[in-house]
Amino acid sequence: MRSLAVFRRVLSYYRHHLPATVAGSLAVVASAVIGLAAPGIVRQAVDALAQGKPLSVVLRAALLLLAVTFLAGVFLFLQRRLLVAVSRHLEHRLRTDLYHHLLSLPASFYLRERVGDILTRATSDIAAVRMAVGPALMYALNTLTVMVVSTVLMLRIDLFLTVLSLAVVPLVGATTRLFSQHIHSRWTRAQEALSDYTARLQEHLVGLRVLRAYGCEEGERAALAQRSHSYLLASRKLIVVQAAFQPLLQTLVGLSFVLVLGFGGAAVRAGRITLGQFVELNLYLVRLIWPMIAIGWVATLLQRGAASASRIEQLFAELPIPDRGGSRHVSAASGPASLEVRNLSFSFPHTTRLALDGVTLVLRPGERLALVGEVGSGKSTLLSLPPRLLEPPPGTVFLDGVDVLDYPLQELRTCVALVPQGSFLFSATLRENIALARPDATHGEILSAALAAGLEEDLARMPEGLDTVVGERGVTLSGGQRQRVSIARALLTRPRLLLLDDCLSSVDAQTERVILSSLPDTTLVVATHRLAAAELCQQVAVLEGGRIVEMGSPAELAVRRGRYARLLALQGLLGGVAAEAV
Repeated sequence: MRSLAVFRRVLSYYRHHLPATVAGSLAVVASAVIGLAAPGIVRQAVDALAQGKPLSVVLRAALLLLAVTFLAGVFLFLQRRLLVAVSRHLEHRLRTDLYHHLLSLPASFYLRERVGDILTRATSDIAAVRMAVGPALMYALNTLTVMVVSTVLMLRIDLFLTVLSLAVVPLVGATTRLFSQHIHSRWTRAQEALSDYTARLQEHLVGLRVLRAYGCEEGERAALAQRSHSYLLASRKLIVVQAAFQPLLQTLVGLSFVLVLGFGGAAVRAGRITLGQFVELNLYLVRLIWPMIAIGWVATLLQRGAASASRIEQLFAELPIPDRGGSRHVSAASGPASLEVRNLSFSFPHTTRLALDGVTLVLRPGERLALVGEVGSGKSTLLSLPPRLLEPPPGTVFLDGVDVLDYPLQELRTCVALVPQGSFLFSATLRENIALARPDATHGEILSAALAAGLEEDLARMPEGLDTVVGERGVTLSGGQRQRVSIARALLTRPRLLLLDDCLSSVDAQTERVILSSLPDTTLVVATHRLAAAELCQQVAVLEGGRIVEMGSPAELAVRRGRYARLLALQGLLGGVAAEAV
């Protein structure tokens, strides 16, 4: 049923290409019908020769045959030009719709799905669906037209011979049905094996530096080879079925020729039909060879498409992030926003452990809050909730006193900027990476954001400045440079609430202090392991096991001799931070 849902989705796109579809379909019928005029012309020529008529009659038939063949070729070109082009448009529309849907899915989807599998469904599987709704339907219409018209013309010659020649059609249908079931299941398994291979390959390419650093190339090469071999085995099982399918159909078609040649020859001897009619009947049968074989080819494409469509529909069945599209417009306000978290408890889907447990905090406009705690204490999870990268429970996270769930999602994310731990850059220029969310930003605005993020000296050392291409994932930049570009990207959006998730870990403490001190007037929440950065904030929240165990100003927490004070002492020993506050 999932495959039918995707086919319905794709076929609904035809309404945008109705003129081309109708014209292409008419061209299919015209090409088939005109082409079937050739056997009748040959019959006239053969009978003329048998009856001793002038050679001019045969020459006229030859010229007419040439004209018919040319005209059929013109319509054949038109059908391919129109219908194949339409199928490409449908493929483009399906890819676009799938990509838009993937953009709307919550982070929890990407936490459980492998990127390689998604890539296979968005490429190979969509291509299989295109073949099913494009060329397969085109040839199905051609097959139907040729079989119907040929049968009518053959019945005009001799009923018995026509029935005899078409006696194999039920066998063709039964064979097609049997093989189609095997093709569907084996194609599905082959695509799943390809997805597994693609996912592992994508992981290898992304983590190539890690593999080399630990000398794991040989082991991982073997793991990838094993997945490639699994795909090979699945493909070979599919090929075995496909390889047996077409020869079996050709054998059945050949049986028709044997019957017609035997009984047709006897009919000519008996004078029931002329030699020209006998030749005409065989030519119609020749024209039926491709449609009969095409039945198998079309069935193969349809079964492949159905299997791939089912895999694609699994993605469409994933529920997007709910967007109420309410009347609240967060971007209409200006200046720093207030943030309130009320008794927030949160767990990831399919788990029972609470990632956050009863978290409550309040930030007035323009205030700064530092989140500190051990790895896994819930800092990143908490920062992902205000911009709804993760969905908070209703009535727990408020921006300017309004539940973030009541804001239109796009507007919410234009004023709440999150800089995550992993600084992802695209293979583009610095300018394009910084202006990702504001491609219309002026040069001055982009430069100001870069300077505010501490990139002034780096830009001076780059020959192309902001127009320097950073390479895939920013490979030409250091870790600290990538982090600062990510911060500049966030600052360019002029956020009313800025969330920094330990995104300055690759810069030195002094640079971190300079950047945090020079940030524009905005409400700030920064997750950090450096308590020197926390001293620049009005409030500090210490998280442990998803709960806030301490909350207050840096000075207040330093004298409580609690968890924060112990962290201060530890960093004083390790990083030269004075521990006298303890």
